[in-house]
Amino acid sequence: MKKIKYIIKTIFTLSVLALMLISCDDDDYEAPGSFSDLSITWSQTASTKESEVNRFFSFMDLSAGVEESFWKIPDNAFFLEGPIPNNLDNHDAYIINPGTTISTDKTVHVLWKKGDSLTEVSYHGVFEDSTSFVFNKYYDIELKTDVTDTIRTINVDGKWVVDYTFIIDVYDTVVAVPEVRYMDETVLDHKTVESVTLTYGDQLIFEDLSGLQPDNIGRPETTKWRVHTLETDSTQQTSIYSKTFTRVELKDRVIDTITFNKLGDYRVELKASRARTEKLKLSDDIYDIPTIFTVLPLDVPLTYTGDVVESNADEIIVSISHKLQTFTENVSSNFIVEVDGVEKTIESVVRNSNGTKLIITLENPLVPADASKAVTISYDGENAALLSFDERLLEAFDNLPIEVYVPTPVEQQGDVVELEDQTIQIGFDTEMDPNSFTDPTSGFEVLVNNVVFPIATVSADSADSSILNIVLTDQIYRTDVITISYDGTGSIYGLGDGAVTPFSNLTVTMYEGNMILDSSFEGTLGDNWKEGASGSGAVVEFSTEQAFDGLQSAKLEDSKPRLETVGGVLNYEAGVTYLITYRRYIASGSDIQENVSGDKIWYDLSTAVTPRWQALGDPVPATDTWEYVEVEITPGSDSMGKNLRLQPVPTSGVDFVVYYDDFRIFKKDARP
Repeated sequence: MKKIKYIIKTIFTLSVLALMLISCDDDDYEAPGSFSDLSITWSQTASTKESEVNRFFSFMDLSAGVEESFWKIPDNAFFLEGPIPNNLDNHDAYIINPGTTISTDKTVHVLWKKGDSLTEVSYHGVFEDSTSFVFNKYYDIELKTDVTDTIRTINVDGKWVVDYTFIIDVYDTVVAVPEVRYMDETVLDHKTVESVTLTYGDQLIFEDLSGLQPDNIGRPETTKWRVHTLETDSTQQTSIYSKTFTRVELKDRVIDTITFNKLGDYRVELKASRARTEKLKLSDDIYDIPTIFTVLPLDVPLTYTGDVVESNADEIIVSISHKLQTFTENVSSNFIVEVDGVEKTIESVVRNSNGTKLIITLENPLVPADASKAVTISYDGENAALLSFDERLLEAFDNLPIEVYVPTPVEQQGDVVELEDQTIQIGFDTEMDPNSFTDPTSGFEVLVNNVVFPIATVSADSADSSILNIVLTDQIYRTDVITISYDGTGSIYGLGDGAVTPFSNLTVTMYEGNMILDSSFEGTLGDNWKEGASGSGAVVEFSTEQAFDGLQSAKLEDSKPRLETVGGVLNYEAGVTYLITYRRYIASGSDIQENVSGDKIWYDLSTAVTPRWQALGDPVPATDTWEYVEVEITPGSDSMGKNLRLQPVPTSGVDFVVYYDDFRIFKKDARP
């Protein structure tokens, strides 16, 4: 209406302006010539053009210079006569000329009776002159803008003619259409089958076909299934199941598998709905499937199943063939637990959270020694509180054997080692129960050089609770010989209540703090070790010819061979004594200068020590055997990020082959 008023106002204004421009003399007035202007509007914004069955849509021809025009609508639509009141549910009383599909009225109101996304309304007009009309055809969601279209006249036999078809998306009224299938996909004809008998726990497949009907484009977005009792008044019905689904795509299949797990007679209701929008009303439909679904109890006894076992929580577990209802009554008096014929006092009988098990707790729990005895449980079948959800009573059982829980012992495994901070670590095959550390040091004994040392703490390692960390009260040293024993009387248990198996005199591998990387020369020359500035003809290599530890050793041969560490891994503290230890193998046939030959070691590339090849008083060293070499150094100042150089001496005119292995540098940590 606002647009019509605007056009009328514009025409009036133009007319006034024209009168102001003409002569005041009536004889000078000439009527303005006619003009052609195509203009059409409708009852919604151009970018929507949506409607629905039993609602109407209006078109208005505001064109000027029209010689003739008419509107054409589908056969299943009707023209209405206005004015039409708002908010009517039914507009049939305003239908004019039923069966007529063409109207020459300037304004037409079209009532839809059949949904169709491509509903056509055609406009035909003949104009005195060429004209056109630009309008917004639809809204592009991705581009977020209106897409325009242009209606233009064409010249036909000297007349300017326009024929244009508007497309209206007309929604059908939603009609609920269900399909019911058995689990083998056989369709149940719910229109003719009066009743179906189901056993408790049976399932049926329900599919909403409302949005998939070829003759209905109601396009419901929401599906709701409801299983309810049979009262005629819906407010008196009890719903035992309700579930709502929302389609992502309108053609999505909506399928629900419903489990009937409550006894009684029921019907299943489908509600299909389309939400209200700015242009469309809410449309929904409820279809109550006429078939009555009768749910009966299972025809098998409710009884125990499987073995009766005791858990590590001192609970006796009886598995039940079907879920039990919740009960609050004390049913302990209906059960008997016996050990070699002697009755045990039952503290409680409860169900687990989902009702599949009975949990029996005794005042005095069973113990592992009972595993060798006759331990049984019986139920008299007389308590009405113990029944399934389909109302079957738990049947009696007599003298069922109980599998007594016997914890798996916790076994020590792996080496016992000292860490840098003097913590002793001992590993086991099971994680320890954190609740068992009530008296953790009990049962342990630590000998240091055959003397019992007091234990400060025993705790589970924070990163791996299968490892115990033992800290002694007094300081220990690398040269100490330490053993650990456990007599089995302590409080610590593994998860699952397994006791720690006793052990004795496990030797602790002491922390060394070796600063050399690849002490055994198992890597590749050039990684952690390299050849230094050797003489011409010298050989420096990693060899498999001899090895004390692993598969390789360092081979140095002839004419000033030099072997050096890389990476600056050596850090020395002033005044601290360090040990350099290694294994040396002198091949027979080597030229050896008595009391002169040795290993010159520049431990920081500037300061050297030279352990001799010969023992004191023995001019000839041993050959073809691995000898242990140890030498002490005490740097006078802090020296960080250093490397080491090893070179056999004398350096010139001597032929020899020497192998080195297990090369280490660490602090001398000896007990005073």
